[in-house]
Amino acid sequence: MRRASVALLFRLFWIFILRRVLGRGLLASRTARISVLVFLATAFAGFTLLSYVVIRQYFGGTGLLEPVLQAANVSVAFWALVTYVLIRVLFMKADDLLKLSFNLPVTNKERTLAFGLFESSVVFVMMLFIFGAFSASTVLVGGPAFIPKVLASIWFPAQTAYLLLSLGYYLLERVLLALRVSRLRSLVVPMVLGLGLVAIFPYTNEQSAQIAQSHVESREYWSPAPSYALLQEKAGIWICSLVFLVTSAAIVWAIMAAAPKSYVPMRRFFILLPAWLAKHRFGVYVLVMFRNFETTVAALFVIIFSAFMWIYHLVFPPYVLALVTFQGIYAYSNSETLRRMVPLPGRTAANYLRIVGSQAVLLCVVAIPVLSLSLAQGISWDAIPPVAVFCLSNILISTLIGIAFPRKREIPSLYSSEWW
Repeated sequence: MRRASVALLFRLFWIFILRRVLGRGLLASRTARISVLVFLATAFAGFTLLSYVVIRQYFGGTGLLEPVLQAANVSVAFWALVTYVLIRVLFMKADDLLKLSFNLPVTNKERTLAFGLFESSVVFVMMLFIFGAFSASTVLVGGPAFIPKVLASIWFPAQTAYLLLSLGYYLLERVLLALRVSRLRSLVVPMVLGLGLVAIFPYTNEQSAQIAQSHVESREYWSPAPSYALLQEKAGIWICSLVFLVTSAAIVWAIMAAAPKSYVPMRRFFILLPAWLAKHRFGVYVLVMFRNFETTVAALFVIIFSAFMWIYHLVFPPYVLALVTFQGIYAYSNSETLRRMVPLPGRTAANYLRIVGSQAVLLCVVAIPVLSLSLAQGISWDAIPPVAVFCLSNILISTLIGIAFPRKREIPSLYSSEWW
C-alpha cells in the first residue's frame, strides 16, 4: 500500500471539507473566519478555566480526583459513539467526497484507509471539545503525574473505541453485501447506531455507579472500559502505550481486511409509498418528501429516541418531532424538477401549499407512534397542542428558509428507477 497515496487522499478530503465549509456564506470572509477561530479558542479557554476552578474547589486535595477520572473513563465509549453517530450520518452521503478519488490511481483499500484517517481526525477534534477542558484542568490540578492517567483513561480508550466502531461498520457492510442490500446501508446504519446509543447509555450509568460504590467500599472494580487505566497503573505508561499501539494496528488491519474491494453507492431515495400517488400533483410532492434519504433517517431517529424515552421512563413532551420538520429546508430544492415539468407546473401559491402540506402529512405519520409512546409514558393531552403548534410553525419557517436560501441537491430524474 502506497503511503503517499493515502496521505494525498487524506489531505484532499480535508481540503474539500474546509473549502465547502469555509468558502460559503459569512465564512467566505477572512475576517469572519478569524473571528470564529478566536471565538472557539476563547470558548475553549473559558471552559478549561471553569473546569479547573470546579475541579480544584471540589476535588483538589480530597483524593476524589482519580474516581472522577475513572467515571470519565467509563463515559468515553458513550461519547465516542455519539461522536461517531454524528460523523457517520453526516458523511453517509459522502459520494461527492469519495468521487474525488475515483479517477485517481488508488485502490479501495487505500481509499478506505485515507477516509478512516480523515474520519479519525474529525472524531479527535470533536472529542477534544468534549474532554479537552477536563483533561487539561485535571493535569493542572493533579500535576504532571496525572498526564499518563489522562492518556490511559481518556484518549487511548477514545481512539480504540472509534477503531472498533469503524470495524463494526465495515463488518456490517460486509453482511449487507452478502444479503445484497448494501445500497440500503444509509438506512440500516443509523438504525443500528441509534440502537447502540440506547443500549450503551444505561451501561454507562451503571458503571459510573459501580465505580462510586467501589470507591466508598475501598475495593477494586474491573470492567472492560478502564483496561488501559488499570494497565497503566500496574505496568506503567510505556507498556500501556505499546499495548495501545499494537491494539490499534491490529484493529486497523482488521478494518482493511473487512472493507469491501470496491465502493458500492448508496441509495438516496427509498420506495416507501406506492407510485400511483404520482397521478395527483400533491401525491408527487408527498413522494418527494417521504422517499428522501434524510426524511427516513430523521423519522427513524425520532421514533428510536421516543422508544428510548419510553423504556427508561423519561417523561418529556414530544418536542423531538421538531427534528422531522427541519426537512422543510430542502423541500423546495428537492421538488424543483417538478415545477419545471410541463405537465406539473402549477401555480406558485398552490406549489407552496403542496410543499407545506406534504411536510404536514409526514409530521402526522411520524407523530402517531411518537405520541402513542408519550401518552403511554404519562404525557397529558394538554401537552400535545403546544408541540403541534411549534412543529407546524417550524415547518413554515424552515420552508421559508429553504426558499430564500435554496440548497442544491443531487436528485434523480422523475423517471429514474430510484423513484419507481
